[in-house]
Amino acid sequence: MKQILITIPLSILFLFLYMIFPQTESPDIVKFLITSQVILVLYLLFLYLSKKISFSFRTHKKLFLYFLIIGLLIRASVSFFSAETSYLSDDVYRYIFEGKLIANHYNPFIISPSDMASTPLADTTIFPKINHPWHVTIYPPVSQYLFAASYLIDGDSLSGFKILSFFFELLSLWLMFLFVKRFKLPDWTFLIYLFSPLIIIEFLFSNHLDIFGLPMLIGSLILLQNYKKHIYALSILLALGVLVKFYILFFIPFIFFYIGNKEKLKFVLTFTITAVLLYLPFIVSSGADIFGSLFVYLDSWQYNGSLFLLLKSIFTQETARYICFAIFFLAYFPLLLLKRFKNNYMLQSFLIFAIYVIVTPAIFNWYLLWIIPFMIYYRSLAFILLSGSCMLSYHVLIGYYENGEWSQMPILSVISYLPFFILLIFEIYKYLKPQKVKTS
Repeated sequence: MKQILITIPLSILFLFLYMIFPQTESPDIVKFLITSQVILVLYLLFLYLSKKISFSFRTHKKLFLYFLIIGLLIRASVSFFSAETSYLSDDVYRYIFEGKLIANHYNPFIISPSDMASTPLADTTIFPKINHPWHVTIYPPVSQYLFAASYLIDGDSLSGFKILSFFFELLSLWLMFLFVKRFKLPDWTFLIYLFSPLIIIEFLFSNHLDIFGLPMLIGSLILLQNYKKHIYALSILLALGVLVKFYILFFIPFIFFYIGNKEKLKFVLTFTITAVLLYLPFIVSSGADIFGSLFVYLDSWQYNGSLFLLLKSIFTQETARYICFAIFFLAYFPLLLLKRFKNNYMLQSFLIFAIYVIVTPAIFNWYLLWIIPFMIYYRSLAFILLSGSCMLSYHVLIGYYENGEWSQMPILSVISYLPFFILLIFEIYKYLKPQKVKTS
């Protein structure tokens, strides 16, 4: 068993190298889909065997060092040896151009890439690949500052963003190690993160910005363990995370009700002041338009949804969207008020994000990053499986690269979602069933 366990990380490394080399003008999406699912199978087997041998940092020191070295090799190779392109997603080109706007004293909340089409800023490397260039940004201030930093590192290139992503991911890796120790989780759960296909593909290969917020989320959960001592640091860290991407707002109500009454005012004031100060440089020129195209996105985007697509087939698209939003926001009341959930911010956060995944009209793979700490805490097989099977959603790119049209294959969506929903139902039942009271 141990021999098999040792060979799996090396196999995963070679599969990732196969996935990124060689790259052509027309990427072979079929090759990517098959390779990603083989990696998922090996990943699940690896986790099963690690749990089976009761993997421990202390009793398996050499094995842990070996796993860590392979994990770092995968990260370095995927980050820095893949081609200077992004064939799974073109979001990174907008990130870099918005950083370029800030570096040249423009406000991306009121200036769209299209507005700069006739200026010297419209380069031939990044600008032509920007998606929806007529829209101003949807990304909050901390993301914008990091976009500017990536542009200042290496100009009109993906390299600057890759360097920043790599640094933030290593920070997340270290914090996840502390998270596992702090919450006294089984040591093998750290390996869920170390070899996560989601992390490696979506944040080190496709370079999505969410990785900048993950250290803030993990760090906040660690600080919450002793929040009275760290209330100011906790508040600032959460504000920074929210202003990387607004998803951390999902968890703020649970954290607010968890902390003591004496700390609530400190939390609100520190969080608010931090957010206002970070927004201030943009407010000066944009005024009330500080959310850019965010509401346009919320009102119109749809991709790879599950319940939303079912409701859409019964009602109108607009009605389906309202129903899904209503389900999500109404879920807060029982999670906040019922005694079963009181002061259990980990379970509350896990459940609200699970509900979000079910009802959202748009669930891009990288959105799943925000459940990773809770997925590891609860060892959720449903989300561990989805974090790899979600790569099947890229089947839509087959038609896109062949004829410029999205090519939907419903059977692949079923393969990705059906096992997830079955496992999630069992997991939620396990978490919610009444606990037996022991009697002497």
